[in-house]
Amino acid sequence: MDAISPENSTLSTQRIALQKTFTDYNEKNGFSYEEWVSPPADHFYADYKKKLQEIDNKMAPPLEYQS
Repeated sequence: MDAISPENSTLSTQRIALQKTFTDYNEKNGFSYEEWVSPPADHFYADYKKKLQEIDNKMAPPLEYQS
């Protein structure tokens, strides 16, 4: 049995690549806390956060509680 599923391995690779784009962007443009906290809709940070959340939700789906 593999320690990690092939899907999670792919998602981990995507997450690492996404983090690299974040680092590259901030090295080139500098980090803006104001834009990080409240990015405009078409801004790099908004897209980054959206993609990161999508990957995280696939890797560790939210818990569903039974009533």
